[in-house]
Amino acid sequence: MKTEEIKINESNYQDYKDLDIVAFSYAHGGAMGDPGGIEIVGRNGQLYYTNYFFGRNYIKKEHVKDIIPIYGKMKFGIVGCQTNDENWVPIDLGFGNYLVIRSEISDDFNREVEAAHCQGTDGTLYTHWLGIVLKILKANY
Repeated sequence: MKTEEIKINESNYQDYKDLDIVAFSYAHGGAMGDPGGIEIVGRNGQLYYTNYFFGRNYIKKEHVKDIIPIYGKMKFGIVGCQTNDENWVPIDLGFGNYLVIRSEISDDFNREVEAAHCQGTDGTLYTHWLGIVLKILKANY
């Protein structure tokens, strides 16, 4: 599995339009942690990072949907995130941070979250979600 993070920005985002994404985190512009940060996990375990708010890995918000098509169908707010697409499951990580995972890994994800005792929106899952997703991918793909 690849784990070195690839940076996506306004100048190279078009090279990443066909990613096979299984999970991504999204931080609201005012979120604690990494405001505007988006971490993406590909099915092969490859990690990607971009930020729609600021920084050297900046991407315009309207271009996020070009690399994460489901993003255009999501509703993100300071108090939640939603989608009507049954292939994706939104999860509140707390403090303006959200995780969106493929439905196909949601049962495994929930089991691992429970086993790690990091349920809830107190910030614990925020620090553990990536390791959990990578563990699931390593075991199943």
